[in-house]
Amino acid sequence: MKKALSKRQSAVLEVMSKPKTPAEIRVQLGLKKTCNLRSATKKLVSSRLIEALNLRREGKIYGVTNKGKRVRKKLNFKEYHQPDDIDWDLYGWIVSGNQRRAVLKAMYGDDPISARLIRERAQEHNGHISRINTYDVLKEFSKVKLVQKKQVNHSVFFKLTPSGRKIRQQLLIK
Repeated sequence: MKKALSKRQSAVLEVMSKPKTPAEIRVQLGLKKTCNLRSATKKLVSSRLIEALNLRREGKIYGVTNKGKRVRKKLNFKEYHQPDDIDWDLYGWIVSGNQRRAVLKAMYGDDPISARLIRERAQEHNGHISRINTYDVLKEFSKVKLVQKKQVNHSVFFKLTPSGRKIRQQLLIK
């Protein structure tokens, strides 16, 4: 790379330990919500150090390119983790919604669990999530095949699918 990175560009590249949204980058850098990272990310994209992994405007996900990985290595930044088998459009949709993110984080373990237990666990991540919000998110997750729905007697239980588990695992990486 011919031209040196600005302080902000270097900081953005450093926090990219996994694919992230601009909001996740901003939080990790400790910047205010009003702070715009657009110029830094635009420059990193034009330098081919990072790239957009999805086409979403809301829930845009940036990942590090091979060239970016080499620069990160030279700068002694920690390892970058990006699995190949994740639907980044779907991931972007999940991380762009606080309730979707909270519900996915709440779904751990291999056994099917009730919407009530999912809501209780999700409230640890988002205290404003309601019973109706939780069930709506679970219905959306079911449509996009992140969860399987199972009815036993009059009760409904939910379990993550393999793709749901992969996305949840990626979401939990710092």
